[in-house]
Amino acid sequence: MQASIDRRSFLSAAALAAASLGVAGTAFAAESAAADKPAASAPAAPAATGEPIELHRAYGAAHGEKCFTQAVVAVADGVVVAANIDDYQLMDKATSVCVPNTDSDFGAGFADATKGLASKSDNHEAYSAHMAEKAGATQDWLVSIQAIEAYLTGKTVEELTEAVQQGVDTIAGCTLADAAGYLALAVSAATDETLATTGVYDGDPSTLEMGRANTGSHGHYGFANVVTLSQNGVMCAASIDEFQFLDPTTEGVVAVPNSDAGFGEGYVAGKVLASKSQSNVAYSAAMAEKAGATQDWLVSMQAIEAGVAGVPVMNTVGLGVDTISGSTLTSTTSYAASCGIAAVKGA
Repeated sequence: MQASIDRRSFLSAAALAAASLGVAGTAFAAESAAADKPAASAPAAPAATGEPIELHRAYGAAHGEKCFTQAVVAVADGVVVAANIDDYQLMDKATSVCVPNTDSDFGAGFADATKGLASKSDNHEAYSAHMAEKAGATQDWLVSIQAIEAYLTGKTVEELTEAVQQGVDTIAGCTLADAAGYLALAVSAATDETLATTGVYDGDPSTLEMGRANTGSHGHYGFANVVTLSQNGVMCAASIDEFQFLDPTTEGVVAVPNSDAGFGEGYVAGKVLASKSQSNVAYSAAMAEKAGATQDWLVSMQAIEAGVAGVPVMNTVGLGVDTISGSTLTSTTSYAASCGIAAVKGA
């Protein structure tokens, strides 16, 4: 696909999209606008045209009961080439960067109005300072998580599986007591095809870049998490999921980990936080009944993930992607825009 705009135009559009999509961390929009200056034009054609690559997503309880963990792992030819790990925990809304729609209908799902759901990565400095004071932590949380991600990268899935089975509990550069839990979840994700997407890259993993963003891509009742893999300005693959409060008594609803423990104590009565991908059947049935949806949510989401693969990153923010074959979602372009935001924002 021919790139049709330069970086200046993209950054301007990205800043607007970040604001309209409610990207967690409004500093991104400001930074993008500040960087709005002439630069090299976009690549003329996708560079990612050769080797297959996959993004695998999984959720777990890697650290205690007060949060849930997300792991997205990129695998090419049996080797982990990139990884992104994050925790989501309730934090003070006044001092934290919370996920989009915290001050709208989504936030109403938590019992304490002063608390909001927040990514530890987005709040690592404040969270780390709190852990230093409360538990004597000696290193920034994100530094330790990045050490785990680095440990994963370059190893085969088989090697990592063996390491977990042998009980590896220390990782160079990581001071977290639960390093083994984070590692085990990431390895489990790498071997799980349940929430996996595919794409292509040029065969050189050293030039791959992983991006991550939380956005308000669809209404006010949830937030989307997008993790992307790009190379030389071209989208290689994207993994998208959305979280919303659902009725736990509905068959097929899968609550996020620790919903039956300390994290779930923060919910309002009669609701649980759930992944739409994992609760696809239940959520799609509800949307068919309430809004006349004609296709499963996950089918459309997979079409969007496939649709942005191979597209220049600059074209994903509604500038070159206006329709995606196979998706019937009214917010299709918003999800595509979220992929561009994530790729530029970085991990």
